[in-house]
Amino acid sequence: MRLIVSARSKARSKVQKKKGFGRGEKIIAVIIVLVVIWAAYSFSQPSQPTTTTTQASTVTTSTSGVPDFALPIVGPNGLTGQTVSMSSFRGKVVLLEFMVPWCGHCQNMAPVLESLYQQFGPQNVVFLTVSGSWQGASASDAAKFIRDYRSSWIYAYDSSNSVFNLYGVNQTPTFFIIGKNGSVAGTYQGEVPIETLAADLTRINS
Repeated sequence: MRLIVSARSKARSKVQKKKGFGRGEKIIAVIIVLVVIWAAYSFSQPSQPTTTTTQASTVTTSTSGVPDFALPIVGPNGLTGQTVSMSSFRGKVVLLEFMVPWCGHCQNMAPVLESLYQQFGPQNVVFLTVSGSWQGASASDAAKFIRDYRSSWIYAYDSSNSVFNLYGVNQTPTFFIIGKNGSVAGTYQGEVPIETLAADLTRINS
């Protein structure tokens, strides 16, 4: 009789152990929960543009019109009280730059763009730079950039980086060459040789 009871007790004990989670299973469950939490947090964080690109990389050409936007214009003395919209340049070739004043590659490209502007500005090509606010960059920082590099074309300030996001910009500088029909004819990231941009502007504006 005692042997029968002992056997039943052992059977019950095995059943109870099978019902619970083992130590290894608990550790795996905790790891899975942590991974899910980390993934959700990472997905919710806004991406910031990187500035590590030192060579140009051409992106595939789009055949659709570019998104329109309206932003305040910033000059060498700060915000001017005026605004500029992308749609106002329909029918013209536009060199659209996205930058931030503290970006070293943007600083290196400033004299290149000034030289191109002096060449193609008289040919009715529009140069438009959108200065972002990443890492606290302000309109005053953009104004100082304009003064330091004696930039002659139009600068706009994107205080919320909404236009950066609208155009999918995640590196600075990023350049869009936009044709007269409003479609993207070329996209470049990083420091672009002046010959490359000049050849594209000549071809698209002809």
